[in-house]
Amino acid sequence: MGVYLLGSSYYPEWWPEEEWKRDFAKMAALGLNAVRMGEFAWSWYEPREGEFHFEAMRRAVALAAEEGIVTLMCTTTAVCPPWLYQKYPEVKGGNDHGLYGFGGRKGNCLSSDVFLEYARKITEEQAKVFANDKNVVGWQLDNEPGFPFVCYDPCCEKKFRKWLERRYGTIEALNRAWFTMMWSNVYNSFDEIRLPVNAAEGGWSPGMKLDYRRFFSDNFNNLLSEEARIIRAQGSKQFIFTNWPGANWSVSCEDAMSYLDYSAWDNYVSVPVNDDYHVQLRSSMEHDLCRRLSNGKQRFLIAEQCAAPHANAAPEAVRAQTWLDVAHGAFGNIFFEFRVPTGGVEQNYHSILNADGTYNRCEPVIRKLAADLKAHYSLLDGAETVSPAAAVYSYQNSWATPGWVVDGPYDEDFFEAHGGFKNALRQNMDVIFPSDDFSKYKLVVAPNLMILSDEERARLEQYVRDGGVLVINPVADTRGESNLIREARVPALFDGQCGAHSVASVSSADMAKQQSAAGERVSVRFNDGEEYDVAGTLYELAVEDDAEVFAEYTCGRLKGKAAGVVKRIGRGALVLYASDARNYRYYEALARVANRFAEIPPLLDAPDGVIVSSRQKDGETYLIAVNAKNSPAELTLDGPLFDVLRQCEISGKVRIDGLDVLLAKKRS
Repeated sequence: MGVYLLGSSYYPEWWPEEEWKRDFAKMAALGLNAVRMGEFAWSWYEPREGEFHFEAMRRAVALAAEEGIVTLMCTTTAVCPPWLYQKYPEVKGGNDHGLYGFGGRKGNCLSSDVFLEYARKITEEQAKVFANDKNVVGWQLDNEPGFPFVCYDPCCEKKFRKWLERRYGTIEALNRAWFTMMWSNVYNSFDEIRLPVNAAEGGWSPGMKLDYRRFFSDNFNNLLSEEARIIRAQGSKQFIFTNWPGANWSVSCEDAMSYLDYSAWDNYVSVPVNDDYHVQLRSSMEHDLCRRLSNGKQRFLIAEQCAAPHANAAPEAVRAQTWLDVAHGAFGNIFFEFRVPTGGVEQNYHSILNADGTYNRCEPVIRKLAADLKAHYSLLDGAETVSPAAAVYSYQNSWATPGWVVDGPYDEDFFEAHGGFKNALRQNMDVIFPSDDFSKYKLVVAPNLMILSDEERARLEQYVRDGGVLVINPVADTRGESNLIREARVPALFDGQCGAHSVASVSSADMAKQQSAAGERVSVRFNDGEEYDVAGTLYELAVEDDAEVFAEYTCGRLKGKAAGVVKRIGRGALVLYASDARNYRYYEALARVANRFAEIPPLLDAPDGVIVSSRQKDGETYLIAVNAKNSPAELTLDGPLFDVLRQCEISGKVRIDGLDVLLAKKRS
């Protein structure tokens, strides 16, 4: 691609046409070269059924091009025009409270054949106009697909039954998978299945809930893949993506790889405040997952990112956050948004322009960012991230969590584990799936990997025997693909011979209540004396003779008992930790234990708060260190480097100011 896409969202339908050229000129003057448009424009394009008007958007695209700005065009199916709902109310779905009324956005029923037909028509007409426009470089499908997480209307219930029949073939197979003998829920036919909305007690069995989430995901992927097909049918060479709110989501982004050219996500992670940078490790995880989702291309797009931080955060945080995007493989960054909407639900969002038309307080920061990327991004364009360690993510395991919500316990613990390991190792981390090849990694952490297929289990076990270091907790491999409990030891990997197995468990919340009078922390103490609070489920372990204990509990009846063990298996090692943590500092300590066996060297000797990554291209290695704290940091280099942004050689002790970045090339 050669050029970093730095731009903004813009909604020409909101503004008088005579103001468009002025707005695009202001974008260009700031150093922006891309604009994202059209995602909510259905009623602008088709104000009445069958009456299509794309001329105004064509003029907007052309005016942007006159200023050197390329367009990312969006399909419009995240909204629904009033005339469509008026004629066909079934195009809206529903939730626990009943059917959705009209208003706002989202909530379209993707099981409604009527909605799908009208979505196909508007996308076809839009693609005819823009699929071969030389000023349109890419397409965004829909907007943040996957909201509002459920759809329980009659159309979905009917289509869910058909989906289940295709999946199971016979009602007997479904009854076995869902364990319906409990509470006399045995079905005689697929027609008897109802979505248990407002059931008296326990309506959603674990198997049913997991299948519903799979069905929900498939519905969105069916819509998006059809839109991609329509665009490509016009002969388009433009790249296609969608803007996931996060790559951990209500839709399987893994399945979406079959029709998307690149993955993208909306980076609304809070900017660092003072020296609290922890949340930026969440960005790192999303970046690493998005990089995996881009079909081996080693790059991804930030489709939305806050254009201005709140008043208690420094403007420089915008630059630091964007360089963190680049460090992990981003090829573009689209700020949200260019102008403050004067009305509507989003009128309070911070925009690049203030309400009076002046640039916001981040203007000098964005100008510098644009200049640096224009001058130096070509060095990183097409570069590769080579990672010695990886974290295993699974949509099935996330969805199987009781009471699933986005960013629920599975996802939260995964964020903390990935961030803790990346931080402690000072290295690149990949995010991979259970079906991936593990052999190229020295270390793999797989938190809460409850559901595994037989093939996935065999792959993990062979990875350890061949010399890999695998980090798991007791729930590993304890459920089958239908979310049924395996009749085996906990954990079940290696036939239950993992160095220890669980004999009892207690929630951290219960432990905290029970031990509050004794003034005890619910924590784990590692052998080096460091102590960390833990959360979630605490497992009591029965330790095998050939295992080494590296941590112990500090509270209640579990005080002094093993909270983590490591066991040599074949040429590798299995690290078993006995509690969830949701605490990245705990996972840093766990990473240090695992790295005794993996022996992964750091990319840089960097202090806490400096997030380190590297990219490789044409035999050259580029190191990128982002100081995510507001205070300065000092690196210690083990050899000379060339500072690309400052165009000078550096060595020894190197200072990075707060929220600043070092882009350095290793000397060959």
